[in-house]
Amino acid sequence: MEQRWTFIVEWGDCDAAGIVFYPNYYRWFDAGFQKLLRLAGTSQRELAGRYGVVGTGLVDTGARFKGPAACGDEIELTTRIARFEAATFTASHTVTKAGRVIVEGFEKRAFLAPGDGDGRLRVLPVPADFRALFMPV
Repeated sequence: MEQRWTFIVEWGDCDAAGIVFYPNYYRWFDAGFQKLLRLAGTSQRELAGRYGVVGTGLVDTGARFKGPAACGDEIELTTRIARFEAATFTASHTVTKAGRVIVEGFEKRAFLAPGDGDGRLRVLPVPADFRALFMPV
């Protein structure tokens, strides 16, 4: 399963050089992940209620920038779950412009639950029914 999102880069997305300011890609990565959850029939709020977590927090993230995008460019973000591990899962993100890959990114996420009164969060195993939402049938 993958989520595709096509949109136009806005003036406010760009830096003084006229190209997308790199933190916006991370904002779009998160939005793509949230859209993927909705496509799978769930949301962060539903996951919180079902599993007693505060959400699926980031434990690692990164991106490779291969080309620029500027105000007025139409870009497409494709998001999918690339990998599951015992306590984490990785969403991959590919941004294309005119069919050419300009950014490849990832978010490694974990189900984070409240700790034992110490103010810290604890990582839970990735639930099997969550995995099943994204596994091929």
